[in-house]
Amino acid sequence: MESSAFIISLVAVIIATASTVVSYLIYRQARDPEIVVYAQIDERRPSIINLVIENIGNSPAWGVSFSSSEPVPYRAFGIDKLSDSEIMSNGPLINGIPCFGPRAKRVLTWGQFGGIRDKLGDECLDIEASYYSKPALSFFRKKHKSISRLDIKSFECSDISDHNWNKKIAEELKKIANFMKSQ
Repeated sequence: MESSAFIISLVAVIIATASTVVSYLIYRQARDPEIVVYAQIDERRPSIINLVIENIGNSPAWGVSFSSSEPVPYRAFGIDKLSDSEIMSNGPLINGIPCFGPRAKRVLTWGQFGGIRDKLGDECLDIEASYYSKPALSFFRKKHKSISRLDIKSFECSDISDHNWNKKIAEELKKIANFMKSQ
């Protein structure tokens, strides 16, 4: 009888410990910062593709630095071919971000499909973000790394029409105002 009570108590302790560990891991996952870099079509400027750096986590990321598998093209404009381009030499992907708050983002004009593809080809561009967090109830900071893969080929045949309705409405209102002045 004593041995079965001991075994039941031991199993209860193991289950309680395991559930505490799982709860802590879930809590940490929900609290840690997570930096992602992705490409996005600019809805306000037809044919422009932006690079977006975003902290999708729920706490600040400290000392954010980036490295890439290839030099990052910048201002790579051109619909069919590259008209002029630079290699990114400044900005957050080069200089880093000292403190990047939760849900914060930086949006960089990357270029146009033809110009970026002319520079990268069909290859993906991997960008690694290194940063750390300062977890609550901890004396030590926690180091994090995340890798984002940018693929320009996935933008092939994308809709690049003008969706800037505010600009279109303003232009039409200006036409109406000019017409009214002429009457």
